[in-house]
Formats: sequence, C-alpha cells, structure tokens
Amino acid sequence: MEHPFSLNLILKEQVQKLLDDFATVMRVHIVLFGSDGSVLKRGREEGCSGYCSLMQTTLFSTKHCSELDRRMESTCARTGRCESYLCHAGLCEAVMPIRAPGGHLLGYLIFGQFRTMETLPDFLREKKIGRRIRNEATKKYFELPYYSEEAVRNISGLLELLVDYIVRCELVTLGEDPVYTRLCDWIEKNFRSKVTASQAAKAIGRSVSGMTHALRAGGHKSFVALLTERRLTCAEMLLAENPDMTLSEVASLSGFQDPFYFSRAYRKSRGYTPGEYRARHPKRSPESEPM
Repeated sequence: MEHPFSLNLILKEQVQKLLDDFATVMRVHIVLFGSDGSVLKRGREEGCSGYCSLMQTTLFSTKHCSELDRRMESTCARTGRCESYLCHAGLCEAVMPIRAPGGHLLGYLIFGQFRTMETLPDFLREKKIGRRIRNEATKKYFELPYYSEEAVRNISGLLELLVDYIVRCELVTLGEDPVYTRLCDWIEKNFRSKVTASQAAKAIGRSVSGMTHALRAGGHKSFVALLTERRLTCAEMLLAENPDMTLSEVASLSGFQDPFYFSRAYRKSRGYTPGEYRARHPKRSPESEPM
C-alpha cells in the first residue's frame, strides 16, 4: 500500500482551535485537506449541512462534489490564490493552497456551504423536482448563511491571513519523509550491488512511478542521484584510505560496474577527477595522528 505524502504532515494543536473559531464566527464549514485529498482536520466536527446532505442523497452524488473540489484544488495550486466557486447545488465554496516556505504543497483549506444568492437556485424551480424535495430543500437552503460577493472577498482575505499565520508559525509542517527514509536505508544496504529502481521501489512498497513522485514531492533527489551520491561518498573514503588501490578497484567496491563511468560521474559531480581528490586527501601516517 502506498502512503500519501500528506499523511506525513505534523499538525499542531492550535490548528484545530483556529479552524473551530473560524468556522464558528463565519458560520461556515472549514476543512484542512492533505495534498493527496485526505481530510486532516475539520472545524467544528459537524459534517455537511442538511441542505448538502439532501442534495447528495436525492439529486447529486458525493462523487460530483469530490471531483469539483479536486479540480478547484488544482486551480488554486496553480494560481497560488484563494479561489471561490459554486458547487452543483448552488452553494458557494472557496479553496486556498497551503505551501511550506520552500514551496512544497502541504495541502488545502476549503470553506463553504453558504449562499451568495437570495433566491433559490434555478434547478430547484424546475418542474421535474418533486414537491416534497423542493419544499425540504427550500427550507434547508434558506437556513444557510448568506454572504454578498463583497463579503465573500473579505472572507477569502481572512482565509489567506489564516493560512499565512499557520505557515509562518509552522503549525503545519513536514515531518520525516517515510519514503525517503526507507529508500536511503535500502540504498545504504545495497549500493555496492548492481541494483535497479524497480528493486528499490518494490523493497519499500512502492511502484517506480510512486517512488519517483514521492521523492519529487518531498524535494529530494531522484533514486539514481541518491544511489550515485552514496557510491561516490564510498569511493572517496576508499581513495583517501587506500592509496595503492586502483581506480578500477575503487569503482568496483563502491558499486560502479564501469570504472570509466565512475570517473565521468565523479568529475561531473565534484568538478575534478578521482585522482585529484586522492592527491588532495593523502592518507596520514600513524606518526602524524594526534596523540
């Protein structure tokens, strides 16, 4: 089973109080989602409004809601701004991206289930909607809070300030990345052998694409780059500690199958040759060791 990157977020206790206070004062629902779409926190654990529940069980499905939310999450992640929109049931919602100082997308805040119209949505006035559903929907619809377009802009501004505060105070932060940690442990045990990305991904319970995506999302180097760096570090130790060892032997013991590739990779990474590194780091004689 692949573990979503957002499950590794650390949420401090103050986040729940902020969401609860915002939801109570603004009379809206507010939810913190991870970057993978999982619900992390809710303000005032009340679930959907009566109107939304009725719409989802009679006229629309929760699939419609989820698809629209994911689409608007992608939009706000691209624009970097709070984006407001009307749902299928005619209610207004808004979504705001949460990014770490380094730019990594941590998740989203979505608030909504309020009216921006003082009249019923057009679809509820259609003849094909039964009288019972229309009457019940009308009652529940007008129980929801109403905000003008200007008020929505002001609420969006408050949400942006809230997100900025959460980020600056590091109330939502990245913890240790399990994919990166497991992969580094596996590389440490296997870097001297001839290994592939498929073997590594299988060992840590990921597909190759899943592993690649998780590394990229965490701001880490690719599998090949991590493996090469560990091999180069090993080679440097061997070069410094074994002045009589040939470059072919160093390459082989470090996990490189081809000594010429080792030399090219080393120079590309370090800016000088393995031989130059050895000259700069001669092994000290026992007499030169500190007492």
